[in-house]
Amino acid sequence: MKETAENLNRMAKFGISEGISEIILTTKNAPESEKTSNAAPFGIIWKNNKMFLHLFKGSKTYENLMRENYFAANMTDDAVIYAESTFYDLEDEAFETAASIEKNEEEQKTISIPVLKNADRFVLFKCAGRLEADSSVIIDIEPIDFIILNSGKEGFVFNRGFHSVVESCIHLTRYELTKDPVYIDEIRRHRRIVQKCGRKRDKEGFEILRRKLMELETAGHLQPLEPRNF
Repeated sequence: MKETAENLNRMAKFGISEGISEIILTTKNAPESEKTSNAAPFGIIWKNNKMFLHLFKGSKTYENLMRENYFAANMTDDAVIYAESTFYDLEDEAFETAASIEKNEEEQKTISIPVLKNADRFVLFKCAGRLEADSSVIIDIEPIDFIILNSGKEGFVFNRGFHSVVESCIHLTRYELTKDPVYIDEIRRHRRIVQKCGRKRDKEGFEILRRKLMELETAGHLQPLEPRNF
């Protein structure tokens, strides 16, 4: 499949639209790795009818996609899965393998890509080209297959609690890089939204983020936090 108008329309129906769409990206680890698969929240960038990834060097996703040409964009509104995959390595039991046929003018071949068992739907992608810089790489991507696992959830209903967990995960990863306390203030703000508007899984997802905060504090990477705030 190429980036035809039809496929771009299908992308939008699957939850990936113009701008940056947050998904959980799954890739295959190197054969010598302890775990067979990797999952990490990531933003697919869609501009001018083109889709691409902007990866910084040093991450497991970067390593995998410099070696492998295929990945899956998993869609879920489960805040626990989102938070766990942001800060920790998922166990192999969280994944299953999706197989698809890629066709071109000369041949067709079967590809297999790890996906999340609990995803509602996913899009399988091929890396079509890479542009490397000193600290990052831009990878052009093309959709090759669209698969629905949960037909009852063709689209997500906007929930402020879930989206606040997503935003909090992003803020915490940025805090780890910059140590700017403004991100901690943002997490506090989103915590109030999760408590007021979130579902049970949203609140459980925020607890995973809270655990990561405590780990950072224990390791000396974060100023002590008042328990009443977290």
